[in-house]
Amino acid sequence: MDPESGGDQLEAGRQALEDARWADARTAFEAELAARGSAEALDGLGQALWFLGDVDDGIAARERAFDAYARGGRCDEAARAGVWISHQYLISGRASAARGWLARAERALEGAGPCAGQGWVAIERARHAASVDECAAHARRAMAVAQDSDAGDLEVYALSILGRAEVSAGRREDGMRLLEEAMAAAASGRVRNVHTLGEAYCNLIIACTNAGEWERAAEWCELVDDFARAHDATPLLGACRTVHADVLVSTGRWPEAEQALESALAAHRRYVPAMGAPTVAALAELRIRQGRLPEAEQLLAGREEHLSSLRALAQLRIAEAQPQMAVELLERGLRAAGDDAMRATQLLAPLVDARLACGDAPGAAQAADELAALAAPSGIRVVAARGDLAAARVALACEDSAAAADAARCALAEFSRLGMPLDAGEARLELARSLRTVAPDVALDEARTAFATFRELGASRAMDAAAAVLRDLGAGTAARPRAYGELTAREQQVLSLLAMGLSNAQIAQTLVISEKTAGHHVSRILSKLGVRNRTEAAAYAARGA
Repeated sequence: MDPESGGDQLEAGRQALEDARWADARTAFEAELAARGSAEALDGLGQALWFLGDVDDGIAARERAFDAYARGGRCDEAARAGVWISHQYLISGRASAARGWLARAERALEGAGPCAGQGWVAIERARHAASVDECAAHARRAMAVAQDSDAGDLEVYALSILGRAEVSAGRREDGMRLLEEAMAAAASGRVRNVHTLGEAYCNLIIACTNAGEWERAAEWCELVDDFARAHDATPLLGACRTVHADVLVSTGRWPEAEQALESALAAHRRYVPAMGAPTVAALAELRIRQGRLPEAEQLLAGREEHLSSLRALAQLRIAEAQPQMAVELLERGLRAAGDDAMRATQLLAPLVDARLACGDAPGAAQAADELAALAAPSGIRVVAARGDLAAARVALACEDSAAAADAARCALAEFSRLGMPLDAGEARLELARSLRTVAPDVALDEARTAFATFRELGASRAMDAAAAVLRDLGAGTAARPRAYGELTAREQQVLSLLAMGLSNAQIAQTLVISEKTAGHHVSRILSKLGVRNRTEAAAYAARGA
């Protein structure tokens, strides 16, 4: 038998990969290696090992497969293996090794005719791109190669990258059309490689989240979560759950978001720890909103140079009354964002707050104007809403209450339509501030509604801000109006059991609820009481609060 044609074991391994039976795939490919030592068996074994959690050995096997393919003149397969290896090094933070393997993949194609491998090299070039426009150009090249070579995997992945790039550039309509085309092609079975399909799905939901398309993002997140579970694709699940958590936080489902982030961190720790930086940053931002600043500080310690951490660090510094440090962090992030309009909008909004906290109203106005300039052509509603909220805050700082009220109303309407309760509450609070002189009764009602929203979410810092406005309006609410009586009846039961030293599993058994539900109750209790851990919650209960 030809050493590269394989046999029954090789075919069995390929089928097991398609079916996500990773252990069976490993067994089949190992048997094929023992019998014939083919490059294809090495390649398949590397993929199986990666999904089984043996990332380093998986990469090593595919490196050996690349060498075997290259020696055999199989440039297409060599290029695809080299590109996969390059990406593994890129996501693990080893940029030099990633560039080296991309160069090896390109060299393997020298002298070859048109083939899908050239498209996969273009894909990796897109992922290495220094700008959004460069990324889009490489993705278009990959799409052209895919169509010429009828490569379904390549076409779907290129569509997902191009759609994400178009959204990032602020071209929402074009980007969403490409993303929906990619999703339709993926759902129709155009992709057979599980890893490629999983990464394409992640690109889709990341782009949706960036565009504030929460309903579509939530729908696709559920699809990706089901896909990852069905295919035992835990490494992919970590990245996708972080994005899903962003959706959950934005739409007010904070206990679920905590669970998703903790699950994602566990997956990253097991597989590729370097991929965990965005997850850590997302969890830190949630802790800041909850007023749990020491926990946020601990999460972000040593991560000052991670781009994904800059916004979280800046928000922490604002909360700690160090706005100038926040300004420096956000300006650094903006320089790195380049032409990525969506990343810029996520940094400009907190930059407005930081500059206002520094007393720099002109600088805040400039940042707000930049945000508005990005919102107008993009057609992305969440960007427009952020721009209106920033404009309201700047107008208040400049004592233009009428302009502030108009902008706050626009922001409130848009955030409400988007189903973003925290942001809608913040817009409502700015409206209350702008109306305190001309319509104090209306302002009081708006502030009370905002306070109730923040309390329901467990948004401690926002509660303090709302309480301050209520005091100014004569409502006399304390700065931190958390009390035992604010807990629901079920939460009070859980707190009593927690104070007795019961674990979540024991609480669940006592109350005849699931352990997951018990954990959600505990998270809500910690947030409402403003305590950092179970021990502090137990002490709070013991004081008879």
